[in-house]
Amino acid sequence: MSDIKNDLSKSPLFRVLFIDDEANILRTMKRIFHGKPFKIVLADSAQKAFEFMQTNTVHVVVSDMRMPGMSGSEFLAKVAKDFPQTYRIVLSGFADLESTLEVINKGQVHRFLQKPWNNEELIKAVENGIVQYRQVSKNTRLSKLAALQNKQLSTINSALEEQVEQRTKQLKVALNASERSIVTLKKVVYNLLIISPYFSGAFAKSVSKAAVDIAQEMGVEKKVCEAISFAGFICEIGMVGLDAKVITTPFNKLTPAQQDAFFTQSSKAQLILSPATQLQNVTDIIMHQFEYVSGRGFPNNVAGVDIPIGAKILSVARDYIRYRTGKIDGIEHSVVDSLDKLANYSGLQYDGSVINVLKKQQLAASEDSFDIGRRSHQIQPGMVLAESLFNENDILILRQGHVFDEDSIAKIKALEKRFKMTLSILIEE
Repeated sequence: MSDIKNDLSKSPLFRVLFIDDEANILRTMKRIFHGKPFKIVLADSAQKAFEFMQTNTVHVVVSDMRMPGMSGSEFLAKVAKDFPQTYRIVLSGFADLESTLEVINKGQVHRFLQKPWNNEELIKAVENGIVQYRQVSKNTRLSKLAALQNKQLSTINSALEEQVEQRTKQLKVALNASERSIVTLKKVVYNLLIISPYFSGAFAKSVSKAAVDIAQEMGVEKKVCEAISFAGFICEIGMVGLDAKVITTPFNKLTPAQQDAFFTQSSKAQLILSPATQLQNVTDIIMHQFEYVSGRGFPNNVAGVDIPIGAKILSVARDYIRYRTGKIDGIEHSVVDSLDKLANYSGLQYDGSVINVLKKQQLAASEDSFDIGRRSHQIQPGMVLAESLFNENDILILRQGHVFDEDSIAKIKALEKRFKMTLSILIEE
């Protein structure tokens, strides 16, 4: 008998795996933990349990010692070796005490409970295991992220030169040219960003407009609104130099390592913009745009009132447009769905008051209040290109003002297929 299932579509966040060859004990476990905020998985052999763990994350295991085939001690030794973060509990009888003490002494288990057990003690042990798993996972993730950030920050100048070549050189010249006006400087920075095929001018403009509309509705002073507006235009500047897959792949489909790389953009943006003292207020907004109001964001775990209001607004506006354009999960969500997605993280990732303003504005407007650009399959002969398109080597594909025909539409589709990317194409109204 095995109760292991692969359909985890409704699985809660934490998974607890019970292993025992006695069916009545597994049924008892299911009854004891019914209604608890865990996904309970049952296995009648250690072999089946270990196979399950090869393809599914398990946060806590509760294992018997004496079982046919692979014993509990063998199973726990394998888990300790291959899945060291998983919290391991032994539930065993007096007859197995010697082998149980052996695995305890070898550091292969975290907790020992003797049969017959106390239900409340067992529940508490599992809850403590989950708390420890979360803490270990968080520490591991933060250590890896810190190491990645330090490594990338130490090589950022050379990486930028290698990956963005002439754009980066021009950007540095622009940022260090004190004689240029702030307006000219903004134009140069924005143009150097969107000249890459991996960045969309339509997306940048949509984020900026959404952010400014929110800021004005909230009564933010004019100077801060101006900073928010430009921060929206260049909110992705920290991604310059990242691997193309990190830039073009929807966030939820990135690997954990790629997601860590994605979040380094805040520190990179600060480094890129640091010479431009005229843009310090813009830099502060962009640097804090991935901080969460709960204090668990990036890069510095800043919380609540310590996050600039511009960053709170940009965070909501940016992710609203990301949901609308499929940048988060690959699905282009409707206005209502996008607002619901944001609301799910109100008070955790986003400021609830900012979401409420956006919701009020968007529900009162049309579905297409933002120009998010068109996909290649939406382009029709006779349409006029509003912004020039470039390939990955900065070679011009089509100039602004081009009138599309069947040949140029086919060319765009072939380019997208070849480089596995999706272009956002602005069309003149």
